[in-house]
Amino acid sequence: MSDSSPARHEAARKKRSALLAYVILGLLVATFVVLRVMVKVYKVPSGAMVPTLVPGDYVSALRGGEVHRGDVIVFPFPENPDQLFMKRVIGMPGDRIEFVDGRPIINGFRVPQCRVGRYDWEGRTYELFIEWLDEHAYGVLLDGPVFGETCEKDSDCSAMQSCRGGICGTVQGPWVVPAGEAFVIGDNRMNSHDSRSWKGGIGRGMPISTVVGRVAMIMLGGFSGRSATPVDGPPILPAGAASLGPAMEKCLKEKTAATPPPPAR
Repeated sequence: MSDSSPARHEAARKKRSALLAYVILGLLVATFVVLRVMVKVYKVPSGAMVPTLVPGDYVSALRGGEVHRGDVIVFPFPENPDQLFMKRVIGMPGDRIEFVDGRPIINGFRVPQCRVGRYDWEGRTYELFIEWLDEHAYGVLLDGPVFGETCEKDSDCSAMQSCRGGICGTVQGPWVVPAGEAFVIGDNRMNSHDSRSWKGGIGRGMPISTVVGRVAMIMLGGFSGRSATPVDGPPILPAGAASLGPAMEKCLKEKTAATPPPPAR
């Protein structure tokens, strides 16, 4: 009987199909294991990261890898390690950090912003801005004056205000970020418990070694249109702010070229 009989061909085909099925199953299992190890899902607990993240969002966070300015990270609150926080990294070791009415100044460089417009959140009216830090563009909420007076020195400003980054305002800081730490803040600048107020109001960084993940994507959004949305992608307008779309697009098109702060001295 010939080895090329239909029966032998059929047996060989079934063997190849079974082998392929085992390979596919193995890849699926390996992928599942890697995802379980490298990716974890968290629920956003508060409004401190509005407009980027809102309460009720489920986000995926990648474990491992380096932390950079502009990253949104998950980490245990240094003063209560049982509680997980989500904040944006604004300063790295050696950076000198100040804020003027919630606007960050890093090593003397005022982080660029563009005003989008007014936005109401939970009964309060805020100013929505786009902010650029290194390669990141994201939305932030500020309240109070939209822009401070321009200045060159403190004497150019009103009483109780100082001149930083060319504008007058209420100054927080400076802080110099210690080795091994990151300075983190919320995108809801005036309503976030973060590095500016920790340590009994003195302010402090958080240990980079304790970071449990870098937020990569909104898996399931608390608002429509926000599911399966990359956090590092273009900023997304918060719910009820569709009328601000043209202003946001204008801001994104006018992005300044120089967004990285200078090195720490």
